[in-house]
Amino acid sequence: MFVSPLKRICLGLLAGLCCALPAQAGEPGTQEQVRKFAADAHFNGVVLVGKGSRAEYVEAFGVKNAEAKELLARNSRFFVGSVGKWLTSIVVLRLVDEGKLALDEPILTYLPEYRADTGKQITLRHLISHGSGLPNGLMDAFKKDPSIESETRPQAEAVTRYARGDLVFTPGTRFDYNISNWILVQAILERVSGQSYAQLAQRLVFKPLRMADSGIAAGEAGNVPNLALGYRSLEPKVERRIYNLPNYLVTGGGFYSTADDMLRLNHGVLSGKLLSAASRKALLTVERPGSAYALGGRVRTYETKEQAAQTVATNDGTSGAYRTVSWRVLDDGRTVIILSNLRPDDSKLFAFTESLLGLQSAPKEN
Repeated sequence: MFVSPLKRICLGLLAGLCCALPAQAGEPGTQEQVRKFAADAHFNGVVLVGKGSRAEYVEAFGVKNAEAKELLARNSRFFVGSVGKWLTSIVVLRLVDEGKLALDEPILTYLPEYRADTGKQITLRHLISHGSGLPNGLMDAFKKDPSIESETRPQAEAVTRYARGDLVFTPGTRFDYNISNWILVQAILERVSGQSYAQLAQRLVFKPLRMADSGIAAGEAGNVPNLALGYRSLEPKVERRIYNLPNYLVTGGGFYSTADDMLRLNHGVLSGKLLSAASRKALLTVERPGSAYALGGRVRTYETKEQAAQTVATNDGTSGAYRTVSWRVLDDGRTVIILSNLRPDDSKLFAFTESLLGLQSAPKEN
């Protein structure tokens, strides 16, 4: 009888599975619902369902390192893609609360060497809500030379090369999902603080929220301990998909974390006291209504079974093989965290997330 490579790995490690997957009971039917999704979608990753600060159900499925025959565990680390932009926006707002930054100050204030004609029009709010009007210089360069995904260069040089083109629209008038924005944000954060972005995230977010398993790295080149390796496929053969990131773009995709740390982040920011009330309101205020985009992430309103509507912070991310869902209902703190190192089908993933949170209909864009 043929046994697939993935099944052989999992069967071989089954004896250690219980120790690797500590979990709580959660709501009735949660385990059954999650395991059915995992089986149907051939899911490889970790699912956490929680409320407030408490993880009510956590389970890991599949492999962390297929070559070494290591299973995923609750504390396995994953890159979380564009959820890192939400983290960066939180770091920005922490510095706003410290009086070192202002969302609506022209970026020329912080980078006086930047071109004056556009630098006096663009603000941090424009950058972190994808409304800057800048051309996407980095993406244009990547299309011509994909090897730049692993390049290293000084931040100021990256700004000059990729993030100072002529405006393609008036800042604040349109939504344009533009990764070059985050090169400028990183330059501003590091200039104002005198610290690297990794040091800033540690000081302003990870340490106060006790996120001991989270950090910032330029993809797998950062040699992240306990990292779930990314895979293009596991069957019929194992094929890796290595994630690389330029050093000057870690604000846009260099955040790695665990399911439990992601819950700490959601709770500490959205229900806790990490941010001032004014900054938390700014984080959740939709700036680009057609895309439900606020600052670094999306905020949507859903119909539910029990109430007329629920507002949900819906942060999603993709980086190489990694796929992340980090959704939290703002009224009661119900949270779903899904981390995968083998990208699942998006339509199944989002339908599953909505089902876990009891969200009934397509979201109404704010």
